[in-house]
Amino acid sequence: MNYSKGAKIEFFTVRTPDDKEEFVITEQLGPIQFYEDMIDASFHVEVMVFDTAGKLHGIPIRSGSKVFFRIKTPSGVIDFEKEPLFISNIKTSGSTSKKEFFVMQLESKGTFHNHFTRLYERYDEKADVLIKKFLKETLDILDDKVLDENFEKPRNKISFCGNYKRPLQTCVSLATKSIPEIGTQQNPTRGGSGFFFWETIRGYKFRSPDGIFSQIKEDKDSIPEYQKVASFNALDPENDFHIVDEPSWSNNDNLLEKLSLGQYSAYNTFFDINTRKHVVAYRGTEGIHEYKPKSQEESGVNATILSNEQPFVPEFFTDKPSRMMLSFIDEGTYTNDLTTPQEHVLYEAKRQSRYAALFSQTLVMTVPMNVQLSAGSVVKVKFPRINIDKSNSNSNNPASGYYMIKSLSHQLGSQGDFTGLKLVRDAYSKLT
Repeated sequence: MNYSKGAKIEFFTVRTPDDKEEFVITEQLGPIQFYEDMIDASFHVEVMVFDTAGKLHGIPIRSGSKVFFRIKTPSGVIDFEKEPLFISNIKTSGSTSKKEFFVMQLESKGTFHNHFTRLYERYDEKADVLIKKFLKETLDILDDKVLDENFEKPRNKISFCGNYKRPLQTCVSLATKSIPEIGTQQNPTRGGSGFFFWETIRGYKFRSPDGIFSQIKEDKDSIPEYQKVASFNALDPENDFHIVDEPSWSNNDNLLEKLSLGQYSAYNTFFDINTRKHVVAYRGTEGIHEYKPKSQEESGVNATILSNEQPFVPEFFTDKPSRMMLSFIDEGTYTNDLTTPQEHVLYEAKRQSRYAALFSQTLVMTVPMNVQLSAGSVVKVKFPRINIDKSNSNSNNPASGYYMIKSLSHQLGSQGDFTGLKLVRDAYSKLT
């Protein structure tokens, strides 16, 4: 098997704007790119078309037209034969005397239906139940795109009124307010908080970083492992799990920005409308060090290195809260008594620093196209041991370890088929 070669477009058809005729344009296709991101409620597709027969105006191809296609690759199938995508935009890239080439931007049905529907009822349920209801009943998404295995159960209910908001934007808002069951039971100042809601080419997902990494602990053998090798040969099938290019890291070392986000310590005050008192939840600095590992000398060759740990930040910057926020407690707003648990009082500050810490360091790399990978998946990356002295000759490269895919791009082109990955490591989860 050779993941970087061998992808085949079995068919690619475009419907006329009146949905009465269908035209095959498989032979006119150029590079195709699929984009997924954990902070985007929709995935996106870009298809370049080399138009030598005037199909753009002859069919015509217009925004809103349906597109059906099926692409078979060595790692799996991308199938939109039954459920089409819709053209959201057409960008004309250029033309010559013999041809015109343009780019079609495609989106899923849910992205368009999101603009035609609103939420107007009162809701009181856990976010996973509400989101699945919005997707299936409001946006008319097929059941195979809303699988239970892709929806993690949070621990808290959320009461709110729709206020004529769009469904997908509401789903994203519910994700940020949800609290995972993992890592929050023992100590409210430790662990993580917050979910993500996003769409992949295989459907919608609602997961928390804590849940994703916790699930991986139970089945590490199923995680694909990619290695950095001295040279990459695209024609060698053994290179399917080798890194194609030179990986690059992006670190956010801007201390002022981190202080403005309250990454180390934040002070949240909540005003209780009923008692007219302020409730203060202090988010201490120890929250980010729950899983702080021992040094390699103390724990040996299998020491866990967490990329987002910053043990050398001076105490002057961490012993005082750098961010202060005011919110309101709304007990009794949606119920007849005051028993509604206000857990956000304990977790709001932690949630803010959690998101900031998760994306403080990113790794960007390219691998042979693997359509089994998606945003939110976890991969294991192994780097060679370079410039390690003799006393630590058996130690692992600190950069090696488990990473979560924050965003990716599957790309089919004349030079080969590859997947670009943007990865993050989790400072709150210990994986050895």
